Amino acid sequence: RVAGVNITTSGAPGSGSQIRIRGGSSLNASNDPLIVIDGLPIQGVDLNSINPNDIDSFSVLKDASATAIYGSRGANGVIIITTKKGRSEYSLDYDYQIAFGEIKDRINVFDANAFKDIIGQRRPSDIGLLGNSNTNWQDEVLQNSVSTQHNISAKGEIFGFIPTRLSLNFSEIEGNILTSQFDRANISLAMSPSFFDDHLKVNLTYNRAFVNERYADAGQINAALRYDPTQPVYDASSPFGGFYQHTVDGIVQNGTQNPVASLLQNENRNNRFRQFGNLKIDYKLHFLPKMTASISAGFDKSETNGTGFSQLT
Repeated sequence: RVAGVNITTSGAPGSGSQIRIRGGSSLNASNDPLIVIDGLPIQGVDLNSINPNDIDSFSVLKDASATAIYGSRGANGVIIITTKKGRSEYSLDYDYQIAFGEIKDRINVFDANAFKDIIGQRRPSDIGLLGNSNTNWQDEVLQNSVSTQHNISAKGEIFGFIPTRLSLNFSEIEGNILTSQFDRANISLAMSPSFFDDHLKVNLTYNRAFVNERYADAGQINAALRYDPTQPVYDASSPFGGFYQHTVDGIVQNGTQNPVASLLQNENRNNRFRQFGNLKIDYKLHFLPKMTASISAGFDKSETNGTGFSQLT
């Protein structure tokens, strides 16, 4: 809903977003905006390490207003995120969300009878290669998804003078393509004490996230559109894990393979750990109350490792 801002995503659970502010400005360099969380510029545009329930405000700087503050780093625009802080009132909140997903539309393709008819007309010598099943491969590779999210947050004053907020998030997001999954565990802490009649203010924020993703090959949707609808998903006599496969002399062909087997017999996982935090100290001078001295320090650390496994022969 922000003018001039376009966000695109692949639709896979937990997939990163491509954010463009006022379009692209470079052919070779990055066109990604700078993202600043609680005053800390973070690397990349990966927002999956942030619990959406922790966000208090979300602002977008465009054009000269961005570069005036952040220099060349803001050339592609700046997204400023401020997270929620602690309050003097004590409270404990729990939020549970469940979502159901379903892909309603299907691309219209030949069913088994229509496929046999067209093969009989155009390739009558190949009619013996067809099977006796009637498989809708789109229904086989697509699934209804169930996703859950738990949010727990506690806020109040520690030791009677340190406003603090602590939040925990556990998300399990299932994709609509078979085997796709995104799991995230996130913890965030915000502390904002003040001293000397509010002349000295300290703001400390910390965020830690663990993400586990299982990718499903989106190309298998295209395979589901192309695969022979007269063949079954499973074949008890098959040496390929019980899945039917087109073979010549016992060897799987290099063409389109059984898309269900390609999804279930391949496992690609990505594990990410990220933590970042920021400490800001503001001191309002007693003899110059309109002047404030500020010191800010932060860190951003991330680790990623992936694994791949295939049973396909």
